[in-house]
Amino acid sequence: MSKNKNPLKDLDLFLKQQAASFVNPTPLSEKIQVETPSEIIQASSSEESILQSVERMLDQNPSALYDMLIEAAEKRQTPERTVLINTALYLKNTRNWKEAIREYWRRKNQG
Repeated sequence: MSKNKNPLKDLDLFLKQQAASFVNPTPLSEKIQVETPSEIIQASSSEESILQSVERMLDQNPSALYDMLIEAAEKRQTPERTVLINTALYLKNTRNWKEAIREYWRRKNQG
């Protein structure tokens, strides 16, 4: 492998290309909603607890977090979820990510 090769940059470029081809942005006019202060507080407190849980998992057991992402993404087949699965497999198996991704999809297609 070349010294100048950076797989993270390659993965980042690949993911950006995939996102650009799969995602149709929602117009800003559809995103703007009027929320009451209590709705904002409830949403932010829920998001904070979820965020805190994810941060804790990332610190304590990142492999379990990646497994959870893969399991959630498996529920429905979409191109975006396939990219998420591949990304989680890459992060979980940085040293042999190609083989991990290949083996995952081989097992998935057999069973």
